[in-house]
Amino acid sequence: MQAVESRDKPQKVTATISVTPHVKETLRSLKRGNESYSDVLEPILHTVAVSESDEGIGAVFLKSVYVNDDLKKLKKPIPLKVIIDEDNTLILSNSEFKILVTCTDIIDGLEEARLQFADLIDIYTDNQPMTDGAVTFGKKLMDSVWT
Repeated sequence: MQAVESRDKPQKVTATISVTPHVKETLRSLKRGNESYSDVLEPILHTVAVSESDEGIGAVFLKSVYVNDDLKKLKKPIPLKVIIDEDNTLILSNSEFKILVTCTDIIDGLEEARLQFADLIDIYTDNQPMTDGAVTFGKKLMDSVWT
C-alpha cells in the first residue's frame, strides 16, 4: 500500500478570544482591505517583542511610501525597529525591505524611510537586466503598495 500525500490546503487554525466591544471596534478600524484580525495584531505583537528584547526599544510603522512621486498606502504597514544610539540618534531599520535610517526626529526618519523605499522601487523595477533575485525583490516592493 502506498502513502498518498494530501493536496488539500492546510486547515487554518483559529481561536476565539473575549475582548471588550471597544477593543473589537478599535481592531476593526485598523483592518485594511481583506485583512484578518491576525493580520492587524501581528505587527502589534512584533512591537511588543522588539520592545522587550535587548535589540531595540520599539518599533514604528511605515504606512505609506512614494511611487513615482505619488504618496501611496502600503497594503500592510512595514515595521521599522527603533534603536536609540548612545548620542540619542534614532536608528530605524527593516531588513526585509532593506531600509536603514539614522535621524534625530522620528517624523524626519519616517520621511527618509519613504524616500528610501521610493529609491528601491526605482532601482529594482528598472528595465535594465537584473538577476532573478533583484527582479523578485522589485516585484515584492510593488506588490506591497496599493496602486
